[in-house]
Amino acid sequence: MNLPFTHPVFLWPTAGLALLCLGAGLWAQSRAGLGVRVVGQRPWALGLGLALLLGGLGIGIAEPRWGVPEAPRLTVHIVLDASRSMLAVDANGTSRWIAALQTIDRVLAKPSPGLRFSVDLLTGDAVPLMPPGEDHTLLRDALRAVKPGEIGSPGTSFGRGVPQVLKNLPEKEPAILFVLSDGEESWLAEADALQRASSALKASGVPLYAIAFGQDSPISVAGAAPDDPRQKPELLATTANPDFLRRLAEASGGRMLQVDEAPLELFQKLAEGKVALPVSHSLIPSHPEWGAWIAMAGLLLWLLAAGKPMVEWRPILLVLVVAGVSQSGQAAVPDLPLPQGVKAWLAQRALDEGDLITAQKWRPQGIRPNHRLLAAEIDLRSKQPTAALKVLAPLTGQGVPRPIPVWRVPALLMAARAQVALNEPDQAKLLLERLLLESPGRAEAVHDLQSLLPAPEPPPPPNPKSPPPPRPSQGARQDELEGFQQRIPKKPTPPAGVKDI
Repeated sequence: MNLPFTHPVFLWPTAGLALLCLGAGLWAQSRAGLGVRVVGQRPWALGLGLALLLGGLGIGIAEPRWGVPEAPRLTVHIVLDASRSMLAVDANGTSRWIAALQTIDRVLAKPSPGLRFSVDLLTGDAVPLMPPGEDHTLLRDALRAVKPGEIGSPGTSFGRGVPQVLKNLPEKEPAILFVLSDGEESWLAEADALQRASSALKASGVPLYAIAFGQDSPISVAGAAPDDPRQKPELLATTANPDFLRRLAEASGGRMLQVDEAPLELFQKLAEGKVALPVSHSLIPSHPEWGAWIAMAGLLLWLLAAGKPMVEWRPILLVLVVAGVSQSGQAAVPDLPLPQGVKAWLAQRALDEGDLITAQKWRPQGIRPNHRLLAAEIDLRSKQPTAALKVLAPLTGQGVPRPIPVWRVPALLMAARAQVALNEPDQAKLLLERLLLESPGRAEAVHDLQSLLPAPEPPPPPNPKSPPPPRPSQGARQDELEGFQQRIPKKPTPPAGVKDI
């Protein structure tokens, strides 16, 4: 049962205890004695309040999940069948290998923010080809250098190869397997291979999505080249088995994709949380605080329905709650499990007052963007740029929701400051360029980027030991003077005539 909870196993015992308390309250209400009526107790409300209290605690422990992730993020591990059977020409007039490469090209043809791709070749064993990254051109070039049947062990083994690929994956990273193959298992029995691969997928919590190539009828393909060049290669028979891939994908929580389907759209929905991943790799945030609110409502209802015995205790309990909240500066308060929002308010107030020590004391640990930004600001002021980068990592990745959230710009700016503090100006430039690509015209980003660019070098000073420039010869000087005289207009002469006396 796929419930939107991190630990749904706690829901059934909680529901049983809550129903037991509610039933006991209704039973006591129908048989209320004289003493219960005198003190003003309401057993049905007491049972309901206790049921809400236990239910809230159970829901908080189970951690309900909803909403969208802070930033899209997903690693697609491409598992490409590189056995000799992929050379069979029965995939719409082309070979299975070429059809698989064309599918990968369609996936990598468009920008995919938040998606990283890796490639493992599936033969008798798994052969790692490319680690997770975002360089699509390099990935395509690497695939063009592969020739089916000439790398790894001969044949194809899902029962051995899939567990080998899963062994190298991080435990809680959002990831999927994208298998492109003809579905033919040549090492193990089909049932044994299915059991091994599906068990490894279920244990890791990574879903598998697959595309099958080829027809389910036998076709011949050339085998390995013989040692004697005069002999012809042996012909091998191969038959695609898409049903095996379908059962393997459904057993892992994924599904079978059609050849003409657009896998990139599915990957983007998985990265954005619009299509759910298994809980162990889910991006959807959890909200255990809602269980606390339900439990508090049940406790309040229980106090109100307790009658006269609790009237004298209500002011005392209220004073204790107010005293615990007001004594924020005492030494005993840090041991209290304060909400992250309260810690963030106390830390922000300390920063505004210039008290860095108190801000470090109340540094929030929440996963909300505002909490992360505040924690990174405290780390930067404490001269801990590495810790700041670790906190800001989920906010500064390649993927970003649209429209761009308000926390994106300060997160990238603070990450660039941390990289400069670590003497990594090139990484800071990349972060600032990413910010200007996403939000053009940011004055602070332009200023920071210009400050990181190298200043133009001044011209070298003149060497005092260098000889003076040569003086022009006298003949050249005379020619220059004669040229000046020719260009100077001559003074006009007065007209000749008889002078008057």
